[in-house]
Amino acid sequence: MTRFTQKMMLILLIFTSQLVINCSSDNDPINEEIENPTGWMDDLERSLGTGTKAKLNNWVEKGLDNTKLKEAFSKTSDKAGLMTKLETAISIYHQRVHIEDWNNIPGIAKSDYKSNGLLAGINHPDWNDPALDLPAIEAANFVDATATVLPSGTKIYRVTGGNPAGGYWTKEKPKSVGAVIGGTAVQPAWNDFSKCYEYEVPQKQTLKVWQGITAKQPITAGVINPHLPGGELQLFIPPAVRDDAFKKLVIQIPLSW
Repeated sequence: MTRFTQKMMLILLIFTSQLVINCSSDNDPINEEIENPTGWMDDLERSLGTGTKAKLNNWVEKGLDNTKLKEAFSKTSDKAGLMTKLETAISIYHQRVHIEDWNNIPGIAKSDYKSNGLLAGINHPDWNDPALDLPAIEAANFVDATATVLPSGTKIYRVTGGNPAGGYWTKEKPKSVGAVIGGTAVQPAWNDFSKCYEYEVPQKQTLKVWQGITAKQPITAGVINPHLPGGELQLFIPPAVRDDAFKKLVIQIPLSW
C-alpha cells in the first residue's frame, strides 16, 4: 500500500467518523422524536402545569389523534387557550373540531359552506296560532318546511346529551353519529350525541310539527370548509306543543351505535 493510499484511507476514515457523530447528535430533531415521541407533551407540561401530559395521554387513549393534537398545539400561539377548549369540549367530536381533525368527524362535507336555509319565518293559516309559527331563527335550519300533523302512533326520535324534549326530531331513528352530525347538520359544539330519545303520538291525538329538509351548517364559527351538508328530513316541534304532557311521554332508548 502506497503512502498516498494510506493518507486517502485515513482522510476517508476521519470523514466517515465525523459523519456518524453528526448523524447521531443529541440535537438532531429526528432522533429526538424517535427517542422521545412524547417530548412535545413534556414541553407543554412545563409551560401549562402539572397534569397536562396526563390529560393529553388520556385523550389520545380515548381516540384523539396524537399527530393532529401535536400539530394543533404547534400551530397555535395560545396553547393555554387550546388546552382550555379541549378540557371543556362536550365530546371527542367537539375536541376534533378544535384540533381540525376533519378525517375523524363523520358526516361532514369537505367543501365550502354556502347557506341554503330559509330566509324568513313561516305561519300556517289553518292553525291560526302565532305560538305554532316557525320563527325565522328556526326556519334558517330548513331548506323547505311544511306544517304537518302527525297522526297517533307515529314515533319520532332525538339524539342529544341535553334536553330530551328539545325542538328538533327525526322520523327515523339515526343509525350513526354521522347521520346526526352530517344529515341533520348538528354542530359537535351543540350536542354530545350520548343518548337517544323516542316519542310516540298517543292514541286519539295528533302532533303539530314543521317538517322539511335540513339546511347546511358551518361545522363551527369561522370555518367554511369543511361544513355540515344536511339533506335529511327533520322535524321542528314548536315550544307550545312541547308541554308537560309531551315531556312525560319522551323515553330514552338505546343508541343505534
